[in-house]
Amino acid sequence: MNIAVILGLYLLAFWRGCALLQGKGRKLHRLWFGCILAYCVYVHLCGITRTPHLGVSTLYTAFFQPAGRAIIKWLGG
Repeated sequence: MNIAVILGLYLLAFWRGCALLQGKGRKLHRLWFGCILAYCVYVHLCGITRTPHLGVSTLYTAFFQPAGRAIIKWLGG
């Protein structure tokens, strides 16, 4: 029930946001708005169900952190 309410609110936000996007290039703006909102739904639902998810920091912890450690070790620190 909780998930259905949240999905309904996101759909309402998408509908209202698309109605407000007007002017030149509105189809592209609606696409980007939909992609951002879909990612928000994904993260929100993963948080509710406590499932692991891909986030913004995943790339940092998977690639940049080990690379930084390797560079520091290589420099003798």
